[in-house]
Amino acid sequence: MVHDLILWIQQHLKYVIKQSAAVCSEKTTLSSGTSTEDGIWMILLHLDHMRAKAKYVKTVEKWASDLRLTGRLMFMGKIILILLQGDRSNIKEYLILQKTSKVDVDSSGKKCKEKMMSVLCETQVQSRHKRFQTFEAKEYSTLDELQKEFETAGLTTLFSEFVPPLLK
Repeated sequence: MVHDLILWIQQHLKYVIKQSAAVCSEKTTLSSGTSTEDGIWMILLHLDHMRAKAKYVKTVEKWASDLRLTGRLMFMGKIILILLQGDRSNIKEYLILQKTSKVDVDSSGKKCKEKMMSVLCETQVQSRHKRFQTFEAKEYSTLDELQKEFETAGLTTLFSEFVPPLLK
């Protein structure tokens, strides 16, 4: 029975992810008037924790490179964010990898899948947004530093809408 459940989840994960990002996508669709798969998309993910940080970072960087995605893996205190930009199909593929691959370790040191990731926002990149040229993992010591990274990329609204609530 558990095996059947796992198979069902693997087959239907993209639909579950699509539903969890529906609120943000709905806002974008309403404001732009279109809902097209064309163009460059962006997704903001929140990770609850990362126990095997070096291995995890290396894996995320490899996936981003393999899928031709750019963006940032951002660490600020206990906040861990992944901002990805690229083709929507590649972003969806990344999400599937993130949810179905053993990328971290549990409290006893055994390899485990990411279960605590949440999709904060998925939207089409607008002309006011700066495209990241590469994918990098970066540490920020203050909220102001993190906010400046978002501002530089033209993502001030994204920051103010999704990051401050993570501090509570």
